Amino acid sequence: MAQDLAPAERRKPGRDPMPEALRARLLCEAAAQVFLRDGYAAARMDDVARAAGMSKRTLYQLYPSKAALFEATISDAVAPLHLDTELERDPDLRQALNGILLAAAQQLLSPTQTAIFRLVIAEGQRSPELAEAFHRVKLSRGPSALQRRLAAEIEAGRLKLADPERAAHMLFGMVCGAKHMMMLLGVCEAPDAAALSAMAEEAVEVFLAGALHR
Repeated sequence: MAQDLAPAERRKPGRDPMPEALRARLLCEAAAQVFLRDGYAAARMDDVARAAGMSKRTLYQLYPSKAALFEATISDAVAPLHLDTELERDPDLRQALNGILLAAAQQLLSPTQTAIFRLVIAEGQRSPELAEAFHRVKLSRGPSALQRRLAAEIEAGRLKLADPERAAHMLFGMVCGAKHMMMLLGVCEAPDAAALSAMAEEAVEVFLAGALHR
């Protein structure tokens, strides 16, 4: 997200129609650029359309308002927490949890995603619809990949936990909570892949030490 759009991805007149999913992705990427550069209140739909190499009419066909466009941008930012991947179904529980946590943390703790979360916090007081949009996106996503795997393990009797949602929040917080807060405050940089991997593995070991049925 929020990367300069490659010229090859922009469509030229006379070419085949662009698939709607690709249009939506390019518009969200362009919107992230504009929102992070100008802030939500000052961002203009004209600038988003121009950054995506599309007409304003095309933009409004997919996103009828700036609020709707920002909600889609937020949805992109939280999507990694709900990845439906093969990792979730890995028969080795430790590998599954490590993989899910690492994939989600790499996205959540990226500079772009952190900047979007910071924008929601900074402008939420002046534009309450931003916080409302964030809450709607979270609800609409349903259980995360981490929560689904923990729920399956609890149902199978392998984990002595009562609430998979609470357990997922606890485990994810062990990996990302403190680091994410420090990044939101601007007092540290995003950890590299090796550091994230070590954080995920340590959190999983501590978590399973208390949660596994022996």
